[in-house]
Amino acid sequence: MKTGEIIITSKGEGMQRALDTVEAFSLSMGFNRRDSLRARLLAEETMSMVRSIVQDFEAEFWMESMPDCSCELHLLAKADMDYRKKHQLVKASTNQRNEASVGIMGKIKDFIEDSLFYTGEAFGTSTASQYSLGTVAYSEIQMWSLQQYRKDVEQLRLEREDADIDAKLEELERSIVAAIAEDVRVSVKDNEVEMVIRKDFPMSAP
Repeated sequence: MKTGEIIITSKGEGMQRALDTVEAFSLSMGFNRRDSLRARLLAEETMSMVRSIVQDFEAEFWMESMPDCSCELHLLAKADMDYRKKHQLVKASTNQRNEASVGIMGKIKDFIEDSLFYTGEAFGTSTASQYSLGTVAYSEIQMWSLQQYRKDVEQLRLEREDADIDAKLEELERSIVAAIAEDVRVSVKDNEVEMVIRKDFPMSAP
């Protein structure tokens, strides 16, 4: 099953309808009231984050159930970005990064910002050390996965122990999004951003 595609914009158009649709669809799939509100929270966090990064965008949003007893929230946004806007974006993001990004959504936000500015080899050479955890870079598409990030951090913990790894593990434990979602996948190609958030159905769901 799948909801209809809802157009949302950076001005907030369609967002309330999308959130209400997520909640109603979750209930119809067997989520209890608490889990339905959590699914709505995931959608709200996603829209707010993209809106904070890109001033002008129009996105398609929908939710669908999957055969493996999970559901996915999809947001496909096309940013109205020219070189001047990209330059302003990277300048603003650089100014805001005097300290490390806070939270999992902060890391995703940084990943999207840099992916929108850097493409292909430029991204891989300039930011690989910062964003290698959870990231898979192709020639034209940058991808990040919360599930892969968890695996990468856990692997580092097995290989060595230091304060940085402990901080990343603690950050995962504190993250509301990481606690609710089974996975968050983000891909960026040119000016197009796609986010897919997967959440499992409750065990009692049909």
